Amino acid sequence: MRNDHRGGQRRNSRDRPDPLLKVEWCRVIDHPETDAAIVVVTEPALHVIRLRPKPDSAIQMVGDRIYMGIDHAQRDVVQDVLGFARIRDLSNAASIELPIVIQQIIEDSPDVFIQQFFNRAGNLSLKMHAFELLPGVGNKKAMEMVASRGRVGWENFAQLDEDCNINAAELLAKRFVSEIEDRGLQPRLLDLLLRQDE
Repeated sequence: MRNDHRGGQRRNSRDRPDPLLKVEWCRVIDHPETDAAIVVVTEPALHVIRLRPKPDSAIQMVGDRIYMGIDHAQRDVVQDVLGFARIRDLSNAASIELPIVIQQIIEDSPDVFIQQFFNRAGNLSLKMHAFELLPGVGNKKAMEMVASRGRVGWENFAQLDEDCNINAAELLAKRFVSEIEDRGLQPRLLDLLLRQDE
């Protein structure tokens, strides 16, 4: 870092905080062998990362929720955070499990996803509503969803799914997976909903 003329330090754009520093919990998407890296998706920001397990830990099952935060005393399974996983290097099993595990995270946090997205989503442009970012939802379906939502909104996924005849958590999970796999996909619901502080 260089000092500027006011005596302070100028921040370089590359000096952004590490998005993994604040992460405490994650869910397993792949752990083929006891001494192999555990591939997980973080909560709530949905980063796909690799962890080194402790030598005496057992194989972790897909969907298991494990602590990976900075308090090493609470870490039962995790030795070290190895860093981000390259999506193209994921095993076939991990690629299959990723949308399922993300859907579990969404279903376990309805307050976040129903209140922050489904009950607030609006127009992205004059011709496109945010609901149209969900796979298989076109303009007509999006307008039907807006009408079903009304002024009150939905209280839970069961009500939302019944009113709109969709599996909302599954559709949102598929959109998130598309954004994880293709960093150029815009707009990014991951950034709008989950990664604003990074």
